[in-house]
Amino acid sequence: MPRFLVRIFLCALVASGLRAQQTEVVLTATSSAKLVLAMPAPKTSGLDAALVATEYSAVLQRDLDESGVIAVLQERLPAEGAAVKAWKEAGAQWLLSAKLTRAANGELQLEASALDTAAEKGVFNRTYHANKIVPLRYLAHYLADDLVGRLTGEKGVASSRIVFVRQTSPGVKELFQVDRDGAGLIQLTRYGSLTLSPSVASDGRLAYVTYKGGAPEIWGQRKKDGPHEKLYPVSGAGGMLTSPVWSPDGKRLAFVQGDRRGNSDIMVLDLGSLRARRLTDSNGINTEPSWNPNGNQIAFTSDREGGPQVFLMQDDGSNLRRLTSEGLYNASPAWSPNGAMIAYVSRFEGKFDLFVYKLGEGRAYQITTGVSTSESPAWSPDERRMVFTSNRFGSSQLFTTDLSGRQILRLSELAGCQSPRWIRGH
Repeated sequence: MPRFLVRIFLCALVASGLRAQQTEVVLTATSSAKLVLAMPAPKTSGLDAALVATEYSAVLQRDLDESGVIAVLQERLPAEGAAVKAWKEAGAQWLLSAKLTRAANGELQLEASALDTAAEKGVFNRTYHANKIVPLRYLAHYLADDLVGRLTGEKGVASSRIVFVRQTSPGVKELFQVDRDGAGLIQLTRYGSLTLSPSVASDGRLAYVTYKGGAPEIWGQRKKDGPHEKLYPVSGAGGMLTSPVWSPDGKRLAFVQGDRRGNSDIMVLDLGSLRARRLTDSNGINTEPSWNPNGNQIAFTSDREGGPQVFLMQDDGSNLRRLTSEGLYNASPAWSPNGAMIAYVSRFEGKFDLFVYKLGEGRAYQITTGVSTSESPAWSPDERRMVFTSNRFGSSQLFTTDLSGRQILRLSELAGCQSPRWIRGH
């Protein structure tokens, strides 16, 4: 459950070994219906068949099924080597052919092509190379993303990652990263203290709050792939700090600074000048800032009118207005990647559910329902899904959902998770 009055105070990518050759331009999808794709077993050389089945075929099928735009044909499959006409009659609109090869030096090669079964014309043709340290499943992720991109004009998110906080022992929380499918868990910090509120810039730089020195400090990376260092306060004590969030251009950090009276305000730190500016100034709690994609507006949670509600303001603190009007407790706003929607949580009958406010319509839609609590929504880079935490199986775990709320999937069985952030792979 979002603890609004307490949270303020207590709270080398292997792809560098992969290169792709692409020869196709994108095609914009105009229909909400899913394209049906058939994917016969790939031809292989130098690879174990069982490994290919589990680490490539099964992974690719799951990636495509969860893309929201491509459905993998699974019934009435023609025999191996069947003509294109047979696949068309079985319902396939695209027919994917693939060949996987592992060379003597361990390098992987994936040759993939897709055929439009109606026109009997090629629509996709790419070759991927990866060195021996790249897991086979990553080739499936990259292929899935490119197939989605070929269809919709926007790359998929199968190769994306999720950064989150996880409790490792009493009083100790660290940052972790996991692949979009729940595999590839990596621990990012090892401070042996409370490390909270992760944020990831568009170029992959981290920022977060850590208590490793006793008092809370904002740490992160000034440069891409640079060392982790203290970002704020520059000197002295900064008071109670939480919720650092990178601006879209990566030049500023919005964050929350509290005082001894229990009040807190939204601040913005300019990383170039190292100057912090206060955007809100009220007796109460202002917290959980979230930038819009243009970097000129901020959504945040405030109790200035009683219970917590979601408000909007310009990035200089002007033009303050309330967004949410229904419900007594609305919090944790997350602005969508294209700026048209804001996700948030709302309390009803003692539990929290996810809602999405569509700015163009001026109304909110409920995404999750049930007896469990759902919180900390964060958008996928393609805006088709959200990641969130829920206690529906006991301890707080990571889940994803589509915007209808009908396809809720548990990302992993890791317990004690909070504050997920969904990012593109770097």
